[in-house]
Amino acid sequence: MRYNIGLDTLDTVLTIGYFAQFILAVLLAYIFNLYYKTFKINFLSDWSIGWIFYALAMVIYPIIMVVFNWKTSSSPIGLATSLAALLFSYCHIFAMLCGLSMMDSGKNALSKNLKIVGYLGIFVFSLICVLLYSQSPPDYKSRLFLRIGLKDIITSVAYLFVAAKLVGRKTPGVGFKLMTTSIFAYGLTQAFYFGVVLATILNVDVNPIIPSYFNIVDLFLISSIGLGITIWLLENEASKMAKVNSELDSFIYRTSHDLRAPIASILGITNLAKMEVKDETGLRYFDMVESRAEKMDSVIADILTLARTTKAGLKIEMIDFDKVLQEVISDVKFNKGAKAINLRYTPDPTYVFYSDYVQVTIIVGNLISNAVKYHNVEQADPFISVAFIVKPTEVVIEIEDNGTGIAKEHQKKIFDMFFRASTQSDGTGLGLYIVTEAISKLRGRITVESELGKGSVFRVTLPKG
Repeated sequence: MRYNIGLDTLDTVLTIGYFAQFILAVLLAYIFNLYYKTFKINFLSDWSIGWIFYALAMVIYPIIMVVFNWKTSSSPIGLATSLAALLFSYCHIFAMLCGLSMMDSGKNALSKNLKIVGYLGIFVFSLICVLLYSQSPPDYKSRLFLRIGLKDIITSVAYLFVAAKLVGRKTPGVGFKLMTTSIFAYGLTQAFYFGVVLATILNVDVNPIIPSYFNIVDLFLISSIGLGITIWLLENEASKMAKVNSELDSFIYRTSHDLRAPIASILGITNLAKMEVKDETGLRYFDMVESRAEKMDSVIADILTLARTTKAGLKIEMIDFDKVLQEVISDVKFNKGAKAINLRYTPDPTYVFYSDYVQVTIIVGNLISNAVKYHNVEQADPFISVAFIVKPTEVVIEIEDNGTGIAKEHQKKIFDMFFRASTQSDGTGLGLYIVTEAISKLRGRITVESELGKGSVFRVTLPKG
């Protein structure tokens, strides 16, 4: 604030400062309102309204300083302008305190009617402060105290009170601490302004430039308040998301385990029943039960694999591709039709690179499993060809088959979750999606070339690590 009038340059500096505070206050009001609607944090609604009042006050104070001389002016327009500035300043404080009470209780501590009464009380109090001594030019010191000094000390006490309450919450995070510290510091600057008012009233010389420097401090602190609450809300949401993800992971693992146990029992009982039952119709029904149970087990297994793929951290180590392929073959060799398919691959001890073993195994395993699943074993030479191509900074894993192939219109969708190109497919629709997730974690890429009825070629490019 500026209390010693007389420097045109200072008038300009302070006017620019007030305008800058107006811009920041509007931005804060918008941000708080946006966060209120996005995160459903109710107290931010009151704080948004509070910063709108602050912005309005910052528009009016330069008018009072430059257009009207508060020391001598008693014109109706001048008094109305002073009333508006004081009213908006006190409304800002009231809205901030309403938000604080809501933050503490989690609900509106004041009803709508009580808030209206509060704002009306502020209007009456502001009107009294403006009208007292307004017609007596020699009483400018009294007007200074009523219109500016009293507002400064009330603002200071309110902000310091808000800061003390926030400190008492002991909320973790950098953002909340930055917001609280900035609110506390803003309260101290208002106390300093009150000290300047007292010095003026007591005829103590005060350099009029000093308050203009504090105008810059106001800008910095208002910005810090906005930045602090932004960081705080982001930290808060990140913490909530981490908790939800942890609970979701736990739920997936527990549920999957609980589901797979009865499925294993169903499959075991079905196999026993097929050994006892001789009726063809009964056997057919047991085959159907077995098929559906195996499909459910496959879906659960894929969900678990997806969870491991997306959540597990990377462990970069030396990968022996020959070993990876042998592990994958041992897993899929009992799949339906696998024994009829010829694997074309030439082992080489130099096929070594650095990457994450689990992710690479998931990628190769799903691609080969898909190639087996969608193969045409009735043709003359069903095959799956695996090639490992070494490049200076990357490796390419190429898996080719002469299976059923993929229609051109489906090729862009095959990597989507739960997408199946044919209703005849007995897959889960998760295999290729899991592949893309694993490749993404390794910062690689995948391409596909396919022709319906002739086969497919999948190329996975991975950095050497």
